[in-house]
Amino acid sequence: MKIFLRLVVILILLLGAAYLYALTIPAHQVHTRTTTLKQSPDAIFALLTDLPNFPKWNRNMVKIEMLPPVDGKEATRQTFKGNMAMTIITSESTPPSRLVRSMGDAGGPFEGSWTYEITATADGTKVTITEDSTMKQPFFRLMSRLFGETKYIDEHLEDMAKKFGETAVIR
Repeated sequence: MKIFLRLVVILILLLGAAYLYALTIPAHQVHTRTTTLKQSPDAIFALLTDLPNFPKWNRNMVKIEMLPPVDGKEATRQTFKGNMAMTIITSESTPPSRLVRSMGDAGGPFEGSWTYEITATADGTKVTITEDSTMKQPFFRLMSRLFGETKYIDEHLEDMAKKFGETAVIR
């Protein structure tokens, strides 16, 4: 019985320490990742704006439903693996160089945007994704820190490269 009680106390202390650590992680964070692909900016932009086909190449996407525009801007309901669904609004679209997609669900566990900067280079196109996010719940901040704060950006860039038959080198 003493061993069981000690294990419970140790578990409670570990959970408490994890929670206290999570409180030290900033709620607002900005992360930027870049890769260069051997495609034109137009080809990259076309891929990113072909929303119905996103689930065919994006490993984390299950489905996308087109919604009525929000304040005249393109809106979708995107369902990801794990059955997490979010309303995403295309808040800025400047073909073929800039695309901003923002979360449209206020009060959810995540708020923020992804900004795509698409820049022609001598041998293709540099694609930069900047995630500007706020995670109010310490649990989500801790999970993000443990599993990689740029995990989804990196996977997105890898999947884009794979769609074009390339391998992403992400920095």
